[in-house]
Parts: sequence; C-alpha cells; structure tokens
Amino acid sequence: MEKSVKINIKCGKCGKPISGDVYEFRGVELCEDCYMDEVIASQPKKCVMK
Repeated sequence: MEKSVKINIKCGKCGKPISGDVYEFRGVELCEDCYMDEVIASQPKKCVMK
C-alpha cells in the first residue's frame, strides 16, 4: 500500500493554497481557476472585422 504525501502547493498566479487538483500551464503550477483563465487568455483571437 502506497502512502500519499500531501505537499502544500500554492498557485503560481494568485498564491492561494491548492487543496484539489494541481494544473500546470507553461511550467507554472496553478489552481483550477487560474488555469482556466490562462487557457482562455492564450487562445488566438479571431478578427470580427472581415
């Protein structure tokens, strides 16, 4: 039986402690909210003036 070790990880963007899943985006460990913000912000913008 493996022992699970909990390490206190803080979000690299907002600094809040991460209690659930840890996400990594561009080498930075993020909480879920900051991860989603970064993924959305990194999407290419489409020009609506075509």
